[in-house]
Amino acid sequence: MDVALEILDPLIFDKAYTYFIPAAVSNATTQTGLGATPSASSNSAWPRDNILRQCVSILVVTQVGATLLYWVFSAFSYYFIFDRRLEYHPRFLENQVRKEIISSMKAIPWINLFTLPFFLAEVRGKSFLYTRVEEYGRAWLGISTVLFMIWNDFLIYWIHRLEHHPSVYKYIHKPPPQMDYTNSMGGSCLPSP
Repeated sequence: MDVALEILDPLIFDKAYTYFIPAAVSNATTQTGLGATPSASSNSAWPRDNILRQCVSILVVTQVGATLLYWVFSAFSYYFIFDRRLEYHPRFLENQVRKEIISSMKAIPWINLFTLPFFLAEVRGKSFLYTRVEEYGRAWLGISTVLFMIWNDFLIYWIHRLEHHPSVYKYIHKPPPQMDYTNSMGGSCLPSP
């Protein structure tokens, strides 16, 4: 996410924050250094390292990214993989596809809110991510990738098992009765980080 913000700050976010959250008007008698031109990021009340700016930027990036991913892959799946004959099955509800799309679109912002603390910690340097492979070697890169996938699948499995516990199932995991293929918001948010 820090790489995404490094790319998007000068392209989009600096201008947007300067427009929507401008810096306070400074004293007209002060001067900047000779030949110095302030960057667009300095014209906003929120500098790039402001935690509120980082939160808003992360939420915008994840919302746009998740929505694009959803529409691209769900459209591909619907048109090329999904058996359209199922739409004529008696259990297929009226406007079911539309309802599932709406349900998914409502869930994406909540999933983004649940992942925000993890992305924010990564942007603020509180993660174990590294960019220079030479520090640890290519072998550790491969091993850590495999370990991450195993750990991630392990956590998703146990979170899903816990969601089926009788005391929390109907509150967190049970989808509405009209949905056949979608997860509930709680079922999507918990394994998202």
